[in-house]
Amino acid sequence: MFGISIEELFLSGVTLAAAGVAPNLFWIAQGGYAPMPVLAVRVLIPSVLVVFAVLGIARARGQRRLVNRMLAGGLAGGLATIALEIVRITGFHLGQMPGSMPQLAGVLLLDRFMLGPSLWSNIAGWSYHYWNGISFGLIFAVAFGRRPLWFALGYGLFMAIGFLVSPAVTSLGIGFMGRNMPGMPVTVVLAHLAYASVLWWLVRRWVRDPEWLLGRAAHG
Repeated sequence: MFGISIEELFLSGVTLAAAGVAPNLFWIAQGGYAPMPVLAVRVLIPSVLVVFAVLGIARARGQRRLVNRMLAGGLAGGLATIALEIVRITGFHLGQMPGSMPQLAGVLLLDRFMLGPSLWSNIAGWSYHYWNGISFGLIFAVAFGRRPLWFALGYGLFMAIGFLVSPAVTSLGIGFMGRNMPGMPVTVVLAHLAYASVLWWLVRRWVRDPEWLLGRAAHG
């Protein structure tokens, strides 16, 4: 017998796919591939609804392991984003960040680039920012479970490098990987390592099953 049912494997895969949508939309929009408002309506909102739909289906089907991982990962990711923000905001006030990324995301989401931020664009931007943190927490908990600290830090470093090499950074006018603002890459890396550390600590306490998804699927 496999350690994971086909149903759980399928629902986990749908969760990972849906959670992986939001973090990619910002750089897609900044790369000029599609406008952020269009992506929000056609891709972002449906992906969020899919995550909640899977959670509801998993609860109804008695998939307690997946439900535990989704709830633990989502909450841990949201709380870990606070740690990321502490580092990011500190770097911003020290002049090591070119601007407020959540505020910029909100301006793009509500198509206010020529008008500037507003209350609603700030709410939209911060909501999107925290959903990204929740999404990365979901992905970590569902796919990997209770991994060692070094693994979580590697996950955070992967997130940081992924952001730094994306068109989102180049579009800010600070060069590839922020080379024209040396403190910016340092701030980004430290912020994501802070996120990963808190995520690891919370997931270790809240996720009941220590194995990771592929590890369970491989057991026979």
